[in-house]
Amino acid sequence: MVEKIYDVIIVGGGPAGLTAGLYTGRSKLSTLIIERKNLGSLYMAHKVDNYPGFPGGITGTELNLLMKQHAEKFGAEFVEGTLLGFDPYEEVKIVKTDAGNFKGKNIIVATGTGKNFGKKIKGEKEFLGKGVSYCATCDGAFTKFMTVSLVGQGEELAEEALFLTKFSKKIRVMVVEDEFKCSKESYEALKSSEKVEIITGVKLLEIRGKEYVEELLVSENGEEKTYKSDFAFLYLGTKNNTEMYGEFAKLDKEGYIITDSELKTNIDGMYVAGDIKSGAVRQVSCAVADGTVAALQVIKRVLKK
Repeated sequence: MVEKIYDVIIVGGGPAGLTAGLYTGRSKLSTLIIERKNLGSLYMAHKVDNYPGFPGGITGTELNLLMKQHAEKFGAEFVEGTLLGFDPYEEVKIVKTDAGNFKGKNIIVATGTGKNFGKKIKGEKEFLGKGVSYCATCDGAFTKFMTVSLVGQGEELAEEALFLTKFSKKIRVMVVEDEFKCSKESYEALKSSEKVEIITGVKLLEIRGKEYVEELLVSENGEEKTYKSDFAFLYLGTKNNTEMYGEFAKLDKEGYIITDSELKTNIDGMYVAGDIKSGAVRQVSCAVADGTVAALQVIKRVLKK
């Protein structure tokens, strides 16, 4: 089976992302929208009273659902997932989520209000670069002869753990749900490795150590346990904006992404729309406008290619 490569992947299922998906879908571009179910400023709004066309007002949930149905009408596909990162530098780019990795020729980042000081696991910030990492393929070579732990869910977690088998002495895969949701091939490869231990039903509570990571405190199926570990690779969606976007985009001092007038980042084929954009006026109508502009830029780029 050939892995699908989308014309555009839109990260975020709010008004900016859904509007972009409506436009790209209607223009016959293969479109994937990655969303987190029942989340977002619009979805949570009790009542929207200032969006054109609804003089009696409408709940945020209802408006969000109508926008989603409109995008679906024109062929946009949806997947639920937590964003973990990007590989944006090639013509075919990769969006990493806990639901798997997805490939696209263009990306529109529409993830909503910036979180440059988002919620962290206790000890995560203190040990970042001292044993805490978000990328095993980046830092795996530093783990020779070490015991490492990976915490999260999905195919990305499995692939990163498999990569570490080339370096680490022991690899503990801590799955945050009762079932490890990855491909059969990846699961079987992990199970067959003497280095790998898979534990399900884990909630990471704290990362501990002195100068470097030394142990993890977890709740394992409701019971608190401590595991010795030299590295903690986290796939929990706890990256803040600087960690998530700072490698490929310029950020303002509050962590919002700076774009040009066409909503481009400094990476070809990557665009930004909505509240995550620096200088955004955080209103639904403005997010819709951004989604339109970003989508039209993608459509032009695809046609020129």
